[in-house]
Parts: sequence; C-alpha cells; structure tokens
Amino acid sequence: IASSPVKLSIRSTKTLPKQNRSNILSMPSHADTLARVPLFRDLTPPQLAEATLRFRKDRFTRDAYIFHEGDPAERFWAVREGQVKIVKYSEGGREIVIEVIPPGEIFGGAAMLMTHQPATAQALSDAATLSLSISEYKQLLRDYPAVGVRVIEMLGERLLGVIRMRAIASERVERRIAHVLLKLASKFGEEREAGWVINASLSRQDIAELSDTTLETAIRVMSKFRKEEWVRTLRGGYVVIVDRETLRKMGGG
Repeated sequence: IASSPVKLSIRSTKTLPKQNRSNILSMPSHADTLARVPLFRDLTPPQLAEATLRFRKDRFTRDAYIFHEGDPAERFWAVREGQVKIVKYSEGGREIVIEVIPPGEIFGGAAMLMTHQPATAQALSDAATLSLSISEYKQLLRDYPAVGVRVIEMLGERLLGVIRMRAIASERVERRIAHVLLKLASKFGEEREAGWVINASLSRQDIAELSDTTLETAIRVMSKFRKEEWVRTLRGGYVVIVDRETLRKMGGG
C-alpha cells in the first residue's frame, strides 16, 4: 500500500512558543495503530490490547515543540501520525536537523540512558504521538522482552544514522545532499516505474537545512543532479531518485 504524500516545511523556530500540545486524545482503534508500529510487531493481539492501555495519546500542531534539548528525559515516544524532526542548534542558533521520524518509529529513547534530552523534538507536520512515562516504559520492557529487543535494534539503527551523518558533515555538499535524499527515501520512499519516489514534498530550503548548506547551494546541486538524470522533481516538490546506485556511491548509502 503506498504511503500518502507528506508535507515537509522546515522553518525558523526562534519565535515559536515552547510547547503547544492539545489535551490527551480519546480515539478508537489504538491497538490497531500500535500493531503497525514495528516496535510492537511481535506482540499478540491480547498483548497489544493490554499494552495500549498504558500509553498516553497526544496531538501536536505543526511546529509545536514536544520537548527541548536539556529538558528532563521523562517519557518515551512513538509517532502515530505525521512527522517529527529531531534537531540541535549551533552556538549561533542555527538549526541542524539530525533526524526525521515517520509514523511507526520511536524517539526520545535516550530517556533510558540519560537524565536529560540530548536534542529537541518538534512536530514537522501536524502529528499524533503515543508515549509512556519512564517507569511505565521500563515495566513494559519487563513484561514484554520482545519489545526490548526491538528497542535496541531501532536505537542502534538511529545511532548508526547519526554517526554516518556526522562522518560526512565535513564532506562535499553533493555527498551530503545525496545522503539526505537516500535517507528520506528509505523512510518515505515508494518504488514506482519512474524510480524511487520520496513521498514528501521537499522545497529546496528543506533540502538545504537537512543537508546543512545554503539555499543557493542546494538549488545548484539539485540542478546538477537533475541534469545528470540522477533525480527528477515532480510537481509539488516530490523528488524521484532515478539513479540510486550513483547516489549511493556518492552519499555512502
């Protein structure tokens, strides 16, 4: 089943309120939602139904903060709908996007290892989340060891992604942009006859910020990628990776 397109709109956040969370939701079929989260795929239907009762359900409007770097690490989170970005800020206040979390993935997992959040989580679109307090999270892992194994796997993959991004931070911008496109395709991509379509509407500003470069440079590099027929851009800003192998060699994917 193809995933529906999502809108990425990464903007300056300096003037936004610290947090804008709605009241706890009361929505049906939470067990069905939880079943789609890879973290819980090994649980039986009765186990899912029981585990669902432990979660808090929240909604965040686009650009709302879920937590800030340095906040107490008190909860463990999973994205139910929408997207969440994980960011850090340079000494000059420049936003650096570390990760984009799609539905079905976790974030805030550092709460098991740290007393304070190492980065900021912000809704990239209108988003719905599931979360547990740390004490409930630990109890869930004791009750369902299979979930603990999944957590370790997912956090390991996340850490590897961060390490790779840091490793190419000083590399040529073409390499960074290729890496970002491949990473987004792995999360939001759909195989089609035309290529690997990233089902996220990406502006050149989005690509620039995700790649830690300027808008002008992102425009120049994407124009080169299109000229070489490595990528195509569809109406609405949807990028199609045409030559995956070339981008993988360039971006280290």
